[in-house]
Amino acid sequence: MCIKYKWEVKNTIIEGRRLKFVGSGSSLFLHYIKWWILTIITFGIYGFWLKIKMLQWKTENTVFED
Repeated sequence: MCIKYKWEVKNTIIEGRRLKFVGSGSSLFLHYIKWWILTIITFGIYGFWLKIKMLQWKTENTVFED
């Protein structure tokens, strides 16, 4: 997934500035474990927020390349 995100972000230009993805697979893996545990504890209710959390993680790891 990180390779896909890096490609998407690398090929995105906003107002003439190129973006850069700085996330790592290990960071994403640790978040997946945390989200999986929360989903089990809440009997699947937390699963409704997984897409939002994934987008937040992707956004937090995207910066402008200077």
